[in-house]
Amino acid sequence: MQRWILHRAGLLVILSTVFSMPAVSQDADAIRQVIESVAAYEQAGELNALDTLFAPERGMHIIEGAGVNHGWADYRDNHLKPELAQFRNFQYRYYGIEPQVRGNVAWTSFRYELSVDTPGGHVEREGRGTAVLEKRDGRWLIVHLHTSGRRRRPDRG
Repeated sequence: MQRWILHRAGLLVILSTVFSMPAVSQDADAIRQVIESVAAYEQAGELNALDTLFAPERGMHIIEGAGVNHGWADYRDNHLKPELAQFRNFQYRYYGIEPQVRGNVAWTSFRYELSVDTPGGHVEREGRGTAVLEKRDGRWLIVHLHTSGRRRRPDRG
């Protein structure tokens, strides 16, 4: 009897994992799309589109290197908007996005590259980041974002 119960419990675990995989996969794809869109919208200067990707409350933090902004509006208005106004020839992308989904919360690591002309000269950076997202009303929103980078190293042939 115990053997039958253990076998049946194991089967239930396997079946629940198999049947939940498509939902996790869809969520992972949606999270990748959110993270890729952050870079694409920043590159395009589409601040209104970025508003749809971040949780609006002040408890959301964006950390770049040692700097921190408290809330999406603080980051958008006091950091990103003035910065984008000075950028020319801005190229930016996030890649290597690896979502981990646990119910309505997810986190992901990623890499990034950027190239931009600023009043201080040309800048090329590479870096890594981590984002925490929460699923609200069927949509994934960023509730925490942390990036850090360094000057891009020349390719080693």
